[in-house]
Amino acid sequence: MTTVDCLEDGRSRDLSRWMPFLAFTFGVLFTALPLLLHPYLPLVDLPNHIARLHIAETGNEGPLSRYYLYTASLVPNAAIDLLWRIFGYPLDAVRFANLVMVTYAVNLILSSMVLARVVHGRWTVWSAASALLVFNAPFFWGFQNFVWALPFCLYGFALWLVLQDRPIWLRVAIFLPLAAILYLMHFFAFGFLAILVLGREIQVIRERPANARFRVLRLFGLMLPFVLPVLWLAITLHGAGPSPAGSRTEFGTLLNRLWMFASPLHSPSTGDAPALWFLAMFGLALLALVFSRLFSVRGPQLVLAPQLRGATLALALAMLVAPSWLNGVALVDIRAPVLLSVLLIAGTTWHALAPRHAVLLAAALVLLIGARGVAFERFAARYESDVQDMLTATETLPAGARLLPVRGPGLQFDLRLAHLQGLLVDQRDVFVPTLFQGVHAMRVRPEWISSTHPALFAIDIRIVLDQASARVVPEFARDWERKFTHVLLMDPVEIPDDPRLERIASTGRFTLFRIAAGLHDY
Repeated sequence: MTTVDCLEDGRSRDLSRWMPFLAFTFGVLFTALPLLLHPYLPLVDLPNHIARLHIAETGNEGPLSRYYLYTASLVPNAAIDLLWRIFGYPLDAVRFANLVMVTYAVNLILSSMVLARVVHGRWTVWSAASALLVFNAPFFWGFQNFVWALPFCLYGFALWLVLQDRPIWLRVAIFLPLAAILYLMHFFAFGFLAILVLGREIQVIRERPANARFRVLRLFGLMLPFVLPVLWLAITLHGAGPSPAGSRTEFGTLLNRLWMFASPLHSPSTGDAPALWFLAMFGLALLALVFSRLFSVRGPQLVLAPQLRGATLALALAMLVAPSWLNGVALVDIRAPVLLSVLLIAGTTWHALAPRHAVLLAAALVLLIGARGVAFERFAARYESDVQDMLTATETLPAGARLLPVRGPGLQFDLRLAHLQGLLVDQRDVFVPTLFQGVHAMRVRPEWISSTHPALFAIDIRIVLDQASARVVPEFARDWERKFTHVLLMDPVEIPDDPRLERIASTGRFTLFRIAAGLHDY
């Protein structure tokens, strides 16, 4: 080998060593940066989470204290509430929520790469492909606590594998506090870690049958960090009264089950963003093609690390049996597919992948990740413009007002703006009837319960103006003239003149009305 050959070989090794870092940087650039550019993110539930953070900060003082109570409690859905309190309310709630989602994006990619490093013994470029999964259905739905906790599930599982050969007492001692913390961050992230650990330990038992009886007893000991929080939850639920969110539990329709498989990339809330929809479909086709190579016997093969077989199988089974609703919590089934997709990327390596195929795969991923980042940024910019219009239209809204948000005819289930009114709790210190209740530390004072719903979107204006013709009228909309002081119409539609409503301001798609004096209770 000549001196030139040696130098070129050395440069090649140096470049190869840096490729995982470059892939990580690219992924962060096109996922976290679009989030950072827009304080107001187009995530369905996020305005309600921002409202709750604002209520937590103001405590039981100020104009909102008449309506809401916030009490610190150990609920298994409190990752961001805990951060908000621990850091002492360092920013305004909007920017804080934005930075939370930015750190989620970085953390999801990093946790995939860390798990790959533990499993394969080296940093891999392929594991950075998890950047494709950052904009997933739970993200678009604005499940803030869940998505932020999800990477810590992967970190926890990576640590479990690192400690695999350590004494049982040490592993239990380490995971007792870690599992409890993850439980408080979000129950489903905690549950997924328990499933991964259980799958891994059952695999260990099957691979070493000579000591099977001992290992079964060992399994019970190892699962103690996960059993204790579940027992605590059972005791808590048994002693608690009925949840405002209800106890609905159902498996869901066949269509639910089919759309579940699209959740790693697609969400119905992006239905009016054709670019995001098209790129999601393209990405799902690519994922299906890539994951099909797990079962190939010739040509390029995607090979799952042997130590992840039990965990992957356990998570796949959990995904298939997950209900659509669980004890009042919706969209339970769209969460496991995201984690399973990340696990399959982090836990696999490519075999017999020809250089030209590798280049094509890399090009497709770069194109998709980059294009989705740009498309999301445009989607967020349009949403932020709507937010600014709403804030302008409500400039004269007095603190402490009670605002009834309504949508144009047939637009009640337009998900992009479904909970937008929640931002006015933070920005205008007003009461809105649609903040989440039952699974968070915020509660509505008893005298205002009949003016609220624990999860509903802004309702169709026809329900408000013509209740006699409405098929269903939510309790909070009955006697709305008495319960609320203002109405916010969130769509650019003309409505018949109504003596109960006085138009105050209109900007963009939003129109603010004052309810006629003498009708409402102050």
